[in-house]
Amino acid sequence: MARYAADGAIEYLGRVDYQVKVRGFRIELGEVEAALRGHAGVCEAVVVARAEESGARLVAYVVASGEEVISSAELRRYVGERLPEYMVPAVIVELEELPLLPNGKLNRRALPATDENGLGAKRSYAPPRTPVERQLVEMWQELLGVETVGIDDHFFELGGHSLMLTQLASRIRKEFQVNIPLRVLFDAPTIIAMADAILAGQVDQVDKRKVDEMLQRLTQLSPEQMKALLEESQLN
Repeated sequence: MARYAADGAIEYLGRVDYQVKVRGFRIELGEVEAALRGHAGVCEAVVVARAEESGARLVAYVVASGEEVISSAELRRYVGERLPEYMVPAVIVELEELPLLPNGKLNRRALPATDENGLGAKRSYAPPRTPVERQLVEMWQELLGVETVGIDDHFFELGGHSLMLTQLASRIRKEFQVNIPLRVLFDAPTIIAMADAILAGQVDQVDKRKVDEMLQRLTQLSPEQMKALLEESQLN
């Protein structure tokens, strides 16, 4: 949208179609809104691009069509099945109603801000339980710039995006000596799920022939030798 000034110059006023650029991708917000409204549990939806320290990200505000609570993960999965990953909102906030201007049009400036983690509601914290989960938590904290990460938290809802996921995959490969495909990490966006993927990848890399040889040797041990072996492993 533009206009001619008195001196004949063209003055740029902005876009009419709410197209934005996020992580190098041009996104028509109306497409994301239409995808959200396609869910049976959503009657209204609006999407905006919020500027964050790590870059712009999409934030969606939805109004439920009924009393049933819709999970953010379910809506992100639903949109992800219909649009590319970079068009899936990083954060989804549920509102009772969308703010309107006196003329009935949407008041985008009145949309509530998200908290420091970009979430519309408080998160419940579940601490890491294993060495792998603790290492992943430290990686997330450094990459995402957040102080607290629980094992049920969602990578993308904390501000993660595809570029950060690539960096995380590289660190996982270096720290755990296992190559986890990006698609697997994208489908496992929590600490718990990523830890399971890492362990599964490590198991797949084990030389099965050596494992069979080890099991064969164990079956040849007497009960006394087996007991001694177990006691020795506990001491170490």
